[in-house]
Amino acid sequence: MKTKLFLTLLILLSFISGCATLGGDRTVNVTGDQIAQKLNEKLALPISLLKVFDVNLSNSVVTFDKASGRMITTMDSKLSSQMFDESMTGKLGISGKLRFDAATSKVVLDDPKIENISFNGANGKFNDLFNSLAKTVGGEMLNGLTLYTVKPEDLKFGGTSYSPKDMVVTDKGLQLTLSPEK
Repeated sequence: MKTKLFLTLLILLSFISGCATLGGDRTVNVTGDQIAQKLNEKLALPISLLKVFDVNLSNSVVTFDKASGRMITTMDSKLSSQMFDESMTGKLGISGKLRFDAATSKVVLDDPKIENISFNGANGKFNDLFNSLAKTVGGEMLNGLTLYTVKPEDLKFGGTSYSPKDMVVTDKGLQLTLSPEK
């Protein structure tokens, strides 16, 4: 009786495993909130600009533009310096293309642009000057930043191993396509 039950279970598991292989590609969806969380972690340390200013970034809000394939992010910013007594707060806008590196299973920020940075209470000339500085230095600092890594549990399902194949930017997030390994 136990042998018959064991054989039935073994056949059932083989069938399920075979169905998973026949199923083809899998899709993993990545939300703006997941990307925002990673940005908040990566940019938690103050960024020093020209050894004069320290910029702290937090509270990322991430959206996606399907038409351009770009990510748009707004972050709270806090500027401090030994040149002035009080820190200044404001907003930073970043956009960038997203590239999927199948070899490392990572989504990476490419061609980042500082769209705008402004500080509450600062005059127009200060904000213009800081925008120029941020656009020159910020893009270089953010280029190649890892925003998401495919989880190991997404690469194995029902006894089948999957490898990253493609990524599509949608208005709601990212869709990663994983293909069964042969």
